[in-house]
Amino acid sequence: MKLNAFDYFLIIGTTAVSIASSLLGEGWDTLGFIVAVTGIVNLVLCAKGNIWNYLFGIIYNAIYVYIAWKSRLFADSAIYLLYYLPMQFVGWVQWKKNRNEESGAVNAVHLTRRTAVVLVLAAAVLIPLFAWILSRPVIGDSQPWLDSVTTVISILAMYMMVKAIAEQWYIWIVLDAAQVVKWTVATIRGEEHAALMLVMFAFFLANAVYGLIQWNGLAKRASDRQPR
Repeated sequence: MKLNAFDYFLIIGTTAVSIASSLLGEGWDTLGFIVAVTGIVNLVLCAKGNIWNYLFGIIYNAIYVYIAWKSRLFADSAIYLLYYLPMQFVGWVQWKKNRNEESGAVNAVHLTRRTAVVLVLAAAVLIPLFAWILSRPVIGDSQPWLDSVTTVISILAMYMMVKAIAEQWYIWIVLDAAQVVKWTVATIRGEEHAALMLVMFAFFLANAVYGLIQWNGLAKRASDRQPR
């Protein structure tokens, strides 16, 4: 599927703002720039159902692990290292098996009621559990509740992405909104790379809304192709 004007707006906008943020700040932020650009390209391609999103996802996730660790967002760092990064390879394999031969896009499906109930219950249990663990003095996470929310939602959203479930984008919208809040706090505190992460997740939020629209269309077309 070809990129359209909004896709280019997201990619170019993220790139331009990242460059401006570095030039107007204390110095050029190479890591922040790379993770911002690869991150938005990853999600733009994902919104298109394009399997090549996973190539950029590998780069983005690997660098984000380091940035989150330096900002003492330990749950974020751990989940990206132990779950998000490996799932890029799993997703590549799954999407390769589930692509539409004509368009090249993944065949999306809608969320079933049973799966939705399981995901909601999992979030209700894991979010307070993770927040309690992260708030322990031995860990000392700087934002335990927000870190826990984004961590748990990340697990669920990535699972839905690999399974090509269209409603994953509702979760990405919540996740990216939480990340915007988290990195706003980090920016106010003056933490390194925080401003670029804030910009990146703001663009991610816009892409998530766009992705929801796109994937509803992919799921409908996949349903229409099935024999009745």
